[in-house]
Amino acid sequence: MFNGDAVPVRVDKTDARHVEALTGALRALDHEHGGGACRDACVALLSWANPLLDTGPSSRVLHRLQVAIADLHNLAGWASFDMGLLESAHVHFGRAMDLARASGNSALQANILYRMGRVHLHYDLAEDALASFQRGLPIAQASGSTLAVSILHANEAWAFAKMGAEKHALRQLARAEEEFDRASNEDAPPWARFFDQADLVSIGGMVHTELARTCDVKYGRTAIPLLTRAIASGGEDAARSQSFRLAALSMNYLVQNEPEPARAAGVRAIEVSWPIRSVRTRDRMRPLRQEVERLRGNEAADELSARLGTFMSASRGAA
Repeated sequence: MFNGDAVPVRVDKTDARHVEALTGALRALDHEHGGGACRDACVALLSWANPLLDTGPSSRVLHRLQVAIADLHNLAGWASFDMGLLESAHVHFGRAMDLARASGNSALQANILYRMGRVHLHYDLAEDALASFQRGLPIAQASGSTLAVSILHANEAWAFAKMGAEKHALRQLARAEEEFDRASNEDAPPWARFFDQADLVSIGGMVHTELARTCDVKYGRTAIPLLTRAIASGGEDAARSQSFRLAALSMNYLVQNEPEPARAAGVRAIEVSWPIRSVRTRDRMRPLRQEVERLRGNEAADELSARLGTFMSASRGAA
């Protein structure tokens, strides 16, 4: 129940459900339109939700609120990261972890560590990313969520691939696939539902893409069908993920010295990315632009380079 300027008089499970429902709606906006579509709303909702914890709710309601608000901070951290606001991202992830620990929710703790690791991975801090994923693994295992374990193994594989650790990357990717199969009947919590078959296949494609760059160009050939499959099953509500997949697909064609299909995939990546309010979409184009310069003088490569230049010089992710 609310009084005046929406300060709760009595906090009950209805307030927790309210936070959960709005977080779900904001997460859908982030997934489809980028962090810029939801970050401000996340922060505004947190300014209302955080004081609920201090109103003396029953232990059952308090536990549910802790999980719900931790999840909201987790989303705010992810949206901040997507907008390039790293200090804000770390603050929100830290608050999310404090609340997840207080609630005893191990699966959420593991998810926060996964997301913190992804921040490191994005900035090519592969060893830091790997450390975060590895800290999350025993917590995920203790939670009993095989899906959480699969997510962490898949991202371990990505970090190993960035480090050029071929055997470790392929081994962890295989483990991720095994755990994912075991999780087929698992009732996933809202913060982990993004990780479906398309996402697993997509990360497999990213792992092979990195191995093509760090170990052997032959992995470009195995990355292409994985990314093509993920793109085909990605869905209309996954625009940001589709942007990343298309950019990686274009990269692999360039590694194979095939500028025509690289241009087609790269142009699609740019077209998908324009409406997305995300700095990461621009960041993920940088390796593609570097690779396309290697084929300068080819008509298709030059066109893609020009389009990338236009896209990356524009102001992306602005609210």
